[in-house]
Amino acid sequence: MRALLAAALLCAGLPALRPPAAPRQDAPPPARPQAIARPRPSILVPGPDGRQAPARLQDLAIEVQVVGSLAVTTWDFTLFNPQDRILEGEFVFPLGEGQTVSRFAMDVNGTLREGVVVDKAKGRQAFEEIVRRGVDPGLLEKLEGNVFRARVYPIPAHGTKRVVIAYEQELGASAKEPATLRYTLPLDLPEAVANFRLTVDVVEQTLQPAVEGSPFDTFELQPWRHSFRAEAVRKDFQPVRPLALSIPKPPDAAASFYEDTEDGRYFYAALAPLGKREPKAAPRRLLVAWDASASAGKRDRAKELDLLTRYLKRLGTAEVALCVFRNEAEPLRAFAIRNGDSTALRAALEAEPLDGATSFGALKLSGERADEVLLFSDGLSTLGSSEATLPDAPVIALNSAAQAAPAFLRGLAEGSGGEFLDLAAEGVDEALEALRTRPLAFLGATVQEGRVADLLPAKGARVRGAFGLAGRLDSDTATLRLAFGFGRSIVFTKVVKVGRGNGSAAPARRLWAQKKLAELARDPEGNKEAITDLGTRFSIVTEGTSLIVLDALEDYVRYRIVPPADLREAYWQRVKAEGAVQQRQERERVDRVLTQWKERQAWWEKAFNPPPMKEKDQARDDRGQVHGYAAGSVATRVREETPRPAAAPPPAPSPVMAELTDSSAALSRDARGGERKKAERRAGGPGRQDAAKTVDAQAEVGLDHDDRAARPAAITLKTWDPNTPYLKALRALPKADRYGAYLDLWKDWEHQPGFFLDVADQLRQDGSERLALRVLSNLAELRLEDAALFRVLGHRLMQVHRPALAMWVFAKVQLWRPEEPQSTRDLALACAEGGEPQRAAELLWEVVKGNWDARFRDVNLIALGELNALLARTRPAIRVKGMDQAFQRNLPVDIRVVLNWDTNDSDMDLHVVDPRGETCFYGHQATALGG
Repeated sequence: MRALLAAALLCAGLPALRPPAAPRQDAPPPARPQAIARPRPSILVPGPDGRQAPARLQDLAIEVQVVGSLAVTTWDFTLFNPQDRILEGEFVFPLGEGQTVSRFAMDVNGTLREGVVVDKAKGRQAFEEIVRRGVDPGLLEKLEGNVFRARVYPIPAHGTKRVVIAYEQELGASAKEPATLRYTLPLDLPEAVANFRLTVDVVEQTLQPAVEGSPFDTFELQPWRHSFRAEAVRKDFQPVRPLALSIPKPPDAAASFYEDTEDGRYFYAALAPLGKREPKAAPRRLLVAWDASASAGKRDRAKELDLLTRYLKRLGTAEVALCVFRNEAEPLRAFAIRNGDSTALRAALEAEPLDGATSFGALKLSGERADEVLLFSDGLSTLGSSEATLPDAPVIALNSAAQAAPAFLRGLAEGSGGEFLDLAAEGVDEALEALRTRPLAFLGATVQEGRVADLLPAKGARVRGAFGLAGRLDSDTATLRLAFGFGRSIVFTKVVKVGRGNGSAAPARRLWAQKKLAELARDPEGNKEAITDLGTRFSIVTEGTSLIVLDALEDYVRYRIVPPADLREAYWQRVKAEGAVQQRQERERVDRVLTQWKERQAWWEKAFNPPPMKEKDQARDDRGQVHGYAAGSVATRVREETPRPAAAPPPAPSPVMAELTDSSAALSRDARGGERKKAERRAGGPGRQDAAKTVDAQAEVGLDHDDRAARPAAITLKTWDPNTPYLKALRALPKADRYGAYLDLWKDWEHQPGFFLDVADQLRQDGSERLALRVLSNLAELRLEDAALFRVLGHRLMQVHRPALAMWVFAKVQLWRPEEPQSTRDLALACAEGGEPQRAAELLWEVVKGNWDARFRDVNLIALGELNALLARTRPAIRVKGMDQAFQRNLPVDIRVVLNWDTNDSDMDLHVVDPRGETCFYGHQATALGG
């Protein structure tokens, strides 16, 4: 288990560029060497040049409290900003399996204010909008892979900000010592802390806990009021060693805890079954599923390979089917293990390049024969479906990365009768013993007296060391008989009594919630709503909830976030008073859109037949005057060019914009639009309004025409060539050598999205479509929950005709950024191309009637035009609930241009020069030709 405050990961150096061997199926390109990154505690804030500059950790007080098998760890720290300006701080810390954040507080005007649970999207929206107003918010949210990110504002110039974060965990034990609980607190700070304090309390403990390691020369737990306590205070101290505790329990003892709450009485029983593991039959046919995505560089692959090698050596003889997967799965390769020799298999795995995103949905292996499946992965499915289909055999899931999805891997394994092995927490010898045996299982509970409900974990849970059972009591007390064994055979039972008078008071309600969360997290997509509801009810930060601290009551009211108890009465009074006002504003907003739509229809119905422009009438500049060009210019050629062939590659992104990840440059249009339109005419449908995408600061160029036009209008753009150093290096090599060279170039460009976009375009031009998609998919793993970067990926996937994947990507963006209308609009347009017109229409209607920030003025009208075009071309016809007939009319045009970007604090101008040489732009919003 790792708990740390870190935002930067270090990687080992890569070899210099060299012409590699051509990639072949029997000899794949060389793997990208990486060292396992070891995060260290640091807090990073953006510097004035855009780089990350550290804020200093001035004071740090850590408190550890252990009650039974529950440990609560609280970090109370004060940040110091050494810079001359106010900063927003952001710090990221991965937690281990079963660790959940339960508290977040921040000082507001000198008083510590507790965070409250809020829907994740609403919390982030509130935080960012309030920061733009210069007020004091704080936000703690969970990212994928059990990673937590805290954002605070402001950290005053040469001033301090106090933050408190607490997380809880159920302590486990090793299989060798099931009666001894273990606790670890990583402490590897990059610099000395002015004031450091560490306090540890083990409550209601009879046996002496042992300190197996600490950041101090001496640190011992001493008896104190039926408990044990240790405390150390240091000045100018830099801890570099972890705290490690072992907490013994009486052999085969059971401890019971209870808690009475407003929503019921909860109990928790902790025990250490003494059953041993049982030898299992040696498998003869193995399937090894090996995750070779880019994030595999963060796994300890050497440890994984050592374990696999030793396991196969123990088996002696076996047939191994190897499935390497990333964004796609490679064809199976067969290896025969004789006399325990797995040299060829290991060499093949070591040679695999670490590249691309991870898609568990790519594992479609249900038809394969296997006695056992070994799955090596961090469990983070970053692109596409996470639903793997594996053979009907026990799955052993193994992970060695600090940042992972252990609950998902555990669910995948235990659902098949297998087991999850955390190689980040245990050694090869222990894991090897686990591979050769099968663990004890919880086979269910029988209620002998009293009434209980909602018992967790479910029947069939694996038991490795300590075991905890939680549930709700419908009586004052209850007596349970717990059964343990192997397969369906009960080996022994244990009777426990729970409820008032049978144990100590403890936060049993939250322990039950943690177990429920672990169960739901096995299928995060399918249980998304249940996870969010659980986090809200039990104040737990989940994938769908966050903890937020706001400064003013007005902000809690504005975003409908229930505040801490001291502000709650005033909050409800304000909310009640504003309810009627909100309903009136919603009606007024829809009426305004309808008025705009009627104005648009009047414009469309007007006939525009202007005379040719005379030179004296043409504009002189773009500062409020019309702007024109001479004959033969780009404006004239617009009407003469034919559509660009669909096979032409999209232009690569501007390196500067790509580095910012807020935009990229690309163009794609549908050359089949004319043929589709003819087919629609034959079917009796009106002209089609095509919205082909271009992403240049997220610009979109769309074409449309109807029977009034003699020939289709067209726009031809020259393919963008960024002419970057890495493309020059690749193009100097034969096509067969370019992918291997890209792997060598990785280190110098791995943090720049433009690198992957450009290389993917080059490989596509070379005819290597699968490698191009693999390289492009790296954007999904580059940064956690980066909406702007995912938008770039989604648009590129649309350009290469992968609408299903694009829909998945845009759905993620909509989840992260629902307050931005382009999130919903992008998903809608992808659904329209992906064969889901009903869903597309409903999403576009959401944009039309949405209450968007003033930054997105008139986006309702843009979406309404696209919605009507979709309705006009869809057969059979579809209907949109709530869409009045007054909004329904298709207005096809010759040329349509939409400029769309998501970079904050920026100013974009759109200038369209018509065939007469007249420019339509912000200073001249209507031209004589009708633009």
